[in-house]
Amino acid sequence: MPFLRGKLLGNGLGEGSKRQLEWLLDELEEFYKRVACCGRVEERHVRAIKSFYRDIVSVIETDGA
Repeated sequence: MPFLRGKLLGNGLGEGSKRQLEWLLDELEEFYKRVACCGRVEERHVRAIKSFYRDIVSVIETDGA
């Protein structure tokens, strides 16, 4: 996750957006750890990843970066 974190947070976003992204990335990392422990990816996991994606894109678009 360090690459994703560096690319997103180093993109000239405002402080509020950076805080939101940091929180989302922390949650995504915890989610990844939980799924990795399961040993398999289920449909609900895919839906959750898509939700993280939508949330991250929304923060970036709202900030205007």
